[in-house]
Amino acid sequence: MNKESSTLNVPLQNIVLHKISKGLVIDIGGGGEGLVSRITGARVCAVDYRISEIREAQIHNPPANWFVSDGRALPFQDSSFDIATLWFSLGYMNEWSVKKAVLTEVFRTLKSKSRLSIMASRIDCKEHHLLFHAHFTLPDGTVSKTGYGVRGNQNQTENTICALVREVGFKDIQSDNHDWWFEVKAFKR
Repeated sequence: MNKESSTLNVPLQNIVLHKISKGLVIDIGGGGEGLVSRITGARVCAVDYRISEIREAQIHNPPANWFVSDGRALPFQDSSFDIATLWFSLGYMNEWSVKKAVLTEVFRTLKSKSRLSIMASRIDCKEHHLLFHAHFTLPDGTVSKTGYGVRGNQNQTENTICALVREVGFKDIQSDNHDWWFEVKAFKR
């Protein structure tokens, strides 16, 4: 198999999701499974750049607010949100300039002392594609088994994302590695 058609299949990851604290949430990449919207409901402004992904998330009937938008130019005023989530959406942003632009916009739309929550797959493979498989358990016990494919060889790791988050201006950065995925939490101070 040549490099252009090579694929890394990640073993099934079991991920337990928790409730999101009070406040208005902006969820970048909120389509697809719509995990944040399913957990947090009407407090979520879910943003995705593809209407088809939003329609897929709406199958679960969460009472979120839906926005078709490019994350590099969010249609919200400065300091509008208490929490920002990017749960497995950074992998769809192949270029580091896009990841940085989106995180810069997220920073702009967050209030002072607000929280950033990132969950992301580790994409440091040499294969052309990475297929990530996950078994998500929501706080109410609902289980969502899904998978997604992204471009490989992005050098997306816990360390590279923490460095980018710091560069954008976030403080008090904490991270936790979970084998094929990681979490990053940070604050706008």
